[in-house]
Amino acid sequence: MQELKIFASCHNHSNFSDADYSPEKLVEIAHELGHGGFILTDHDTVKGTYFANKACRKLGMKSILGCEFSTYHGKHGVHLLGFDFNPDNKEMAELLAYGSGVQTSRSEVLFNMGIERGTLREGVTWQDVRDDFPYNDYLCVDQVFRSMVNRGIYTLEEYDDFRMPNFSYKLGLEDKVREITGMSYRDISTERAIKTILAAGGVPIVAHPHGLMKYAEEFLDMGVMGFETRFPFSDQQDFDFFESVCRERNLYKMGGSDHSGTLGGSGRDLEVCPYEKSGVTEEDFMKIYERKLG
Repeated sequence: MQELKIFASCHNHSNFSDADYSPEKLVEIAHELGHGGFILTDHDTVKGTYFANKACRKLGMKSILGCEFSTYHGKHGVHLLGFDFNPDNKEMAELLAYGSGVQTSRSEVLFNMGIERGTLREGVTWQDVRDDFPYNDYLCVDQVFRSMVNRGIYTLEEYDDFRMPNFSYKLGLEDKVREITGMSYRDISTERAIKTILAAGGVPIVAHPHGLMKYAEEFLDMGVMGFETRFPFSDQQDFDFFESVCRERNLYKMGGSDHSGTLGGSGRDLEVCPYEKSGVTEEDFMKIYERKLG
């Protein structure tokens, strides 16, 4: 994976989904790094896009709308990046509402379970969490933790002590959560999400496709228009394979920090996102910014 000059990180999360930094802070960091572009791709929501794009305009940086969708292809979880789509498209609005609702409903159920079990310290109500993040439609463990830290119930150093006994997927509570909420990401097929992004005028791209080489042709048949080739935890095999697919099929090549590195949304995991995996060149960014490949 050769060295290159990073122009933009095109996969980033803010406190509108599951990270700590505001969209404005992320843009500020990107600008300080010398980037000329930035794309916010919060999970299953575009609520933070307004703030990110406004900050980019103020600093003379380029930006487009983005989102990371949680989907399933059979038994495999697949994250899709959607770029430059119309969020007011009827099917898209329904997809976004369902995706953000899955996480928010899960968080509320696990919050209440933790209070009932006594594994979650008291002092914050679910309504307090909602009030602390009035613009969010996606509320997860991070918003609950921040609400509690701000009230002195937990310290920042106690994140794992807070999360593991209450919100971890390893607790084996997901079937119970689905029974209570009637919602699950398993209900969102990868193909449906791809077609929804396309119908809304956007560009669907497979995010961090580690372990997904065998599905590449299936994704392309569904209408995928590109792959992330530079992402945290990728290896040389991932890079070579998906770079080759994108080159041969004339597809978009994307990349970004995701949850790691300087632009990871929290300042954690700096070592797992080296510079060459933290974004894309100006040439690759401008291809999607100007929709050169469709």
